[in-house]
Amino acid sequence: MRRTHFLILLLFGSIIISAQVEKNLNNRFQLATSYEQAGQFDKAETIYREISAAQPWNIIYFESLNKILIAQKKYDQSLELLNERIRQNPGELNSYGLLGSSYFFLDQQDKAYDSWERGIAINRASPAVYRLIANYAVENRAFDKAVEFLKRGKDISGDPSAFSMDLANIYAANMKFRDATAELCILIVHHPEQSQTVKMRINNFIKGPGAFEQSVESVNEFIRSDSRLELYDLLTFIYQTGGNYQEAFRTAVTIEEKYSGNGTHIFNFAQEAYLNRQYLWASEGYNYIIKNYPKSAFIPTARIGYARTLESALDQRFILENESWKPYYKPASFFKEEYSTIIDSYNKFIKEFPDNLIRLEAYFRIAEIFRNRLFDYHKADSVYKRISEFSPVSEFYLPANISRGIMALERNDLGAARNFFELIVNSPRADQNNLTYANYYLARIEFWSGNFSSANALLNSVSRNTSTDFANDALELSTLISTSRKDSLNLLLYARADLLALQNKHKEASVEFKTLSDNPNLFIINDFAKIKFAEMLIAENELTGAIEVLEDLLKTHESSIFADKSTFLLAECYQFGTKDPLKAAQTYQKLLETFPNSLYFDRAREALLNLPTKNG
Repeated sequence: MRRTHFLILLLFGSIIISAQVEKNLNNRFQLATSYEQAGQFDKAETIYREISAAQPWNIIYFESLNKILIAQKKYDQSLELLNERIRQNPGELNSYGLLGSSYFFLDQQDKAYDSWERGIAINRASPAVYRLIANYAVENRAFDKAVEFLKRGKDISGDPSAFSMDLANIYAANMKFRDATAELCILIVHHPEQSQTVKMRINNFIKGPGAFEQSVESVNEFIRSDSRLELYDLLTFIYQTGGNYQEAFRTAVTIEEKYSGNGTHIFNFAQEAYLNRQYLWASEGYNYIIKNYPKSAFIPTARIGYARTLESALDQRFILENESWKPYYKPASFFKEEYSTIIDSYNKFIKEFPDNLIRLEAYFRIAEIFRNRLFDYHKADSVYKRISEFSPVSEFYLPANISRGIMALERNDLGAARNFFELIVNSPRADQNNLTYANYYLARIEFWSGNFSSANALLNSVSRNTSTDFANDALELSTLISTSRKDSLNLLLYARADLLALQNKHKEASVEFKTLSDNPNLFIINDFAKIKFAEMLIAENELTGAIEVLEDLLKTHESSIFADKSTFLLAECYQFGTKDPLKAAQTYQKLLETFPNSLYFDRAREALLNLPTKNG
């Protein structure tokens, strides 16, 4: 009995000692890693040698030691270490891969290849061996050798699609896009379920030089010998991704005709085209479904989609006519007859599909046209109201109330506006964007009402959501309130002018802003008022006066918080207002040079690239 107890104690003690040794070695390994990260390679090497000797079977310790030798360019010592490892463990494949890498560092390519071949010889019948050694070749940028290894692995695997993704990655990295696409086509032919993965991979390289043309050629070559649906679908995707919607549409039609489809491919094409603002081709797709598949389940969506694309295309023309470059502009109605025709299309849809939930989108689109294009606010409000009555759980319910709230502000009914926005804030269905939108306008209502503390609290919550378009506006207004709260009288004057500006009463607002901007003792309010005064002048087409204000602001307030904004606005005045592309280019260039961290930097760079000047 005592002997049994003794053996148990001995075993227990051995386990404890072993655990302590393991813990000590792990701590030493962590210390070596720290030395390595700090660039103290000699200290790291000493510890790696120590722990590797203590546990020669531990591959992590061994490879860390080899890595630190390579980092110190001790290639001969690495070769010695690896050759000894192989002598002791001839079946350890990774050692051959590492040995080849060390020879590569010494520029001894033939010996590197020989080392890798020795590794493959361990088990020539295993495809996994070829992939592992190919990875070492890729790490050393021996791409042709990697391709050779993978092809040999493919041959012995008996699967034509084996390593197709690996080969495609190597070909794409070396700009051999035709070969890359061919491998991906092979993968689709043998594994159609991989189509989405293949599309994602092609999407990663399709923008490369010559990639689009080579990919199209490669897929077409496969289609000539194997005209399966998945390859046509891939070709449609490549055309769309490359921006050739005409050929994408033609190929989608071929799929429907060749495989007696139900319109799915054309519908997907139209949806994708619409998302990418290719409204002409989106309308072609929707119209094709309407004409050729009158009993399809896609008909309701295609019908409203067709009207929506016509509306979006018309919107592009409308925006150009309305000088939307201006921060504030006088809304003017254009294309009344064409918008009326689109409204008729939506109303026809509502009559034909009275029980379809999509009709709520038709109502919403009609209301948006009345509000933003025809400026008939009474009709817009009545349609928005109808949406609220039909379905409080519709995805259009909250946007409709946001629009009604903004219209209430424009007619100076702050109480009604507050109710609409609070309805959104209190809705359990409101997402973060809806909440932020509503809180932003509630903050401005508080500001216009002189409740500056409440306004600032709401603005701080809004500015934290940086993904919204008005996060920066919220931050600016919060800055104004925080720095000028003690001057509540002038802050209230600014608030009143700000509300007038929102209500498109630009002349009245400009009088208030000018009064504040002419007072040099107002400090921050003065800067805010100056930029707003310039924006009101631009809205009234008083461009000469606006340019004078902006140039004076930049001359006398170079450190102003609005210096970059003023510079950008000045450049736009020259570009779109006075039509002086040379001055516009010079001003955009000044912004890029002076304000590299500005929110307007990317917009200024894009404008400069697209700006025609006498110098080209």
